[in-house]
Amino acid sequence: MNRRRTKNIWTIRKDSDAVSPVIATILMVAITVVLAAVLYVMVIGFVPPEDVTAGTWKSIKSTSQTSARAEFGTFVGVMKPIDLQLYISANGTDIGYISWGSNTDPALVRWNDGPEGATVTYRDFNPTKGEISQGDYFDLNGLEPGTLYEIVAFNSALDTTITGMDNSFTTPT
Repeated sequence: MNRRRTKNIWTIRKDSDAVSPVIATILMVAITVVLAAVLYVMVIGFVPPEDVTAGTWKSIKSTSQTSARAEFGTFVGVMKPIDLQLYISANGTDIGYISWGSNTDPALVRWNDGPEGATVTYRDFNPTKGEISQGDYFDLNGLEPGTLYEIVAFNSALDTTITGMDNSFTTPT
């Protein structure tokens, strides 16, 4: 009799229903939802939330024979000054670029490799905000009369040209 009980202990159950079909379905749906949520979080983590790849000028025009003003319009996303570079050419020849040394100090704007005697000043209506807003503008001084100037905006953080920001103006003779 001891032998028979030992055999019964090692006998494999032959039940075909280990988990009810309803529980199995709920578990599969829960696992799918968790995997989808993990994948979503991973993908969102790889994409920057506010890529600025498009923007507009409100206006850009010469204000005299040797100066011009460019007023920013809107950007798609948040444009931090330190990430913006404005490449300037005169009659098709590169004459440097404008960059910002700080997000909150408008005095740190500079014209790198610009023409001798040329200056740039920037007016930020809300410098503590740390972004370029509609209505902010910069003045270019020391330009050549009767010259076609072109400005191309570049987002250095994304290493891409900002579409809609290309513009040109001609200083009067």
